[in-house]
Amino acid sequence: MNIIETNLKFGALYTRKSTKRAILHHAEASKCTAEDIHHWHKQNGWSGAGYHFLVRKDGSIYRLRPEWAVGAHAKGSNSDSIGICFEGSYMTETMPQAQINAGRELLSWLKGKYGFSKVQAHRDVCQTNCPGTNFPFTEIAGVAASNTPVNSTPAPTPTPAPSGPSYRTGTVYTLLADHLRVRTGPGTGYATKSRKQLTVNAREHAYSNGTLKKGTRVTCKDVRKVGSDIWIKIPSGWIAAYYGGKKYVG
Repeated sequence: MNIIETNLKFGALYTRKSTKRAILHHAEASKCTAEDIHHWHKQNGWSGAGYHFLVRKDGSIYRLRPEWAVGAHAKGSNSDSIGICFEGSYMTETMPQAQINAGRELLSWLKGKYGFSKVQAHRDVCQTNCPGTNFPFTEIAGVAASNTPVNSTPAPTPTPAPSGPSYRTGTVYTLLADHLRVRTGPGTGYATKSRKQLTVNAREHAYSNGTLKKGTRVTCKDVRKVGSDIWIKIPSGWIAAYYGGKKYVG
């Protein structure tokens, strides 16, 4: 098994005194890098990425928060757990086999290293649907412990992403997609707002779950770039204007 070292820069961290379990998450983002997660979590005011590992769809495994440190991934359960995040949005997506295999291998190694057998989903310890109804939890969590040798390699140099469209504050735009989520901050790491949390005007153009309807006109109040994605702030919160190479606001 190979773990890619990211050498991310963190704020203050605290040593975890025991490791009794692993907690599994999904990123709720179809595509994301270790740097994306680190950035999102720093925007939450945290020391940096709250998870200890990221398992990407291609089967590559990245180290995020140092393994010895207390995580910031499951409120009330961080003091004795390792947090593992899987790239993807598994309320709707299906996990590739390469990612399943890598998750099993990582968990097997961690079980052997720390001597625990307990593996939980984020939803088991917090009020959330993470890691999603399509997440293959039993297949990944049920792996036996092993003493698999581990290699570490430096993170590859990322290829610059295309800049995407430009957005300006004060401009009125139209939503090009249906069911666009409104979040509390610029990125999928932030909470989704409910319909009652939207402005009165936005509620008139929203579905019962708070997502906005295609064709809704919105005024841009601020613009943030997160990795290769672009988020704009509207009166009700933040929406993805350009995400995963696709334009949602124009």
